[in-house]
Amino acid sequence: MDLLVVGGGPAGLATALHAARAGLDVSVWEQRAGIVDKACGEGLMPGAVAALSALGVHPPGYDLRGIRYVAGPRHVDADFGAGPGRGVRRTTLHALLREAVLAAGVRVDQRTARHVEQDQDGVVVDGTRAGHVVAADGLHSPIRSALGLNRPRRARPRHGLRRHYSLAPGATTWRCTGPARRRPM
Repeated sequence: MDLLVVGGGPAGLATALHAARAGLDVSVWEQRAGIVDKACGEGLMPGAVAALSALGVHPPGYDLRGIRYVAGPRHVDADFGAGPGRGVRRTTLHALLREAVLAAGVRVDQRTARHVEQDQDGVVVDGTRAGHVVAADGLHSPIRSALGLNRPRRARPRHGLRRHYSLAPGATTWRCTGPARRRPM
């Protein structure tokens, strides 16, 4: 196997699809069965829409012209300059990417990765050899931990929340709430 992708969410599946289309022998390991529903990945930025389109994946949804961050009475708005984003259910996106990966001949196994070793011939993950490994196994990545790449934890935890509303198309409002953070430019 040329590439083992650990993590079968949208990022891991997109990586596997790119690799398979480049001619690599690819496998994906995902510890959870089926399509995973989480509170992230429902608002795609314009770059993600373009990248998915280049892969031939066109998730149905609603165009987003920009983004708004809200913290109590404060908010900041920004229109997208590179075309529209897309509001799409994460489960829909995940299902479309999984279907495309399977159609490309990529093997997807329900498996958890815990231990990784690297040598001059590639990597060995839980006894399985591959030329390369991609750790797309999320926020609490066992692969990142196994490689000693964890960063110090944040002082305050972050949380992702979502809520769906039934609205007429075009009247869709997307709102992410949480502590406001300012980043230096």
